[in-house]
Amino acid sequence: MKADRFPSTRIPHSQFKILVQQFDNSMRFASGTTRHVYRKALDQLSSFARVTQFKFTPGDFTQFRLWLLNRKHLSVNSVNTYLTACRRFCEFLVELGVLVRNPAWNVHGTAQTFSKMSIPLRDVEMSIASIGRISVLERRDRAFLLVMMECGATISQLIGADIRDLRYVGKKLEIRVNSKGLRGKTEAISLTDQARGALLDYFDLRGRTAPDDPLFTAVHMGKTSNDRLSPRGIRAAMKRYLTFRDGSSLRLDSIRTYCGIRLAIMGKRPEEIRAHMRFKSNMPMKKILENSQNPINSR
Repeated sequence: MKADRFPSTRIPHSQFKILVQQFDNSMRFASGTTRHVYRKALDQLSSFARVTQFKFTPGDFTQFRLWLLNRKHLSVNSVNTYLTACRRFCEFLVELGVLVRNPAWNVHGTAQTFSKMSIPLRDVEMSIASIGRISVLERRDRAFLLVMMECGATISQLIGADIRDLRYVGKKLEIRVNSKGLRGKTEAISLTDQARGALLDYFDLRGRTAPDDPLFTAVHMGKTSNDRLSPRGIRAAMKRYLTFRDGSSLRLDSIRTYCGIRLAIMGKRPEEIRAHMRFKSNMPMKKILENSQNPINSR
């Protein structure tokens, strides 16, 4: 689609600020870090729009990308993240009817750089396997990690899910979750046998639940509650399992990457990994494929 044929939209600065706040409110289940970065990205977009004839076209977002790189001197990774924030913000505006189409949809950054994972897959797997099953806290944490590791679920998807989002399709148990990167749409996480077993094990000790109860809840004084887990709470809870003997630690967010590494080492084709992990772009695959060839992950 040519930029000059794309429907242009002027949004006054006062309205822009209100829309940004509405978008931020809609991301209440996202991590605090994600919301902070997205706010920074949209602050930059707002600043750029105030000094240009910004009309929410693909050409405008291309110029915004160049402005971030050449005038603000942001790193490639930061620019890529900021453009992701713009795409999701524009998708939100499409849902509200403010925009007709998403002008940032095909405006991407340059090739992403990343460092290789320093903790072997085997160590991560052993850490998860060592989690006990005596307390409800242990069973909850074991289930949460296994659904991430086995099925490629994100933190926000799991803490935002309710009991009603569980359903059987034949003999398979699925979790209906918000689709990452596609606001207002849902997708199914098909649980592996191991992940399903861990989740049902958690429910056995958790006790009776109602359809509108959170899928994963906070645990207070060793007893389960009806309080939904917060992103900060689950990250803090997982530190005990993701800190290793040599003092190295792993971010909970990285478990999803290890899911893809594990699939690649098992011999799954890239298209199979994309389907299993429900990727919306090819960008995560480079990191997964390169790390699957890292000698520290050789079996």
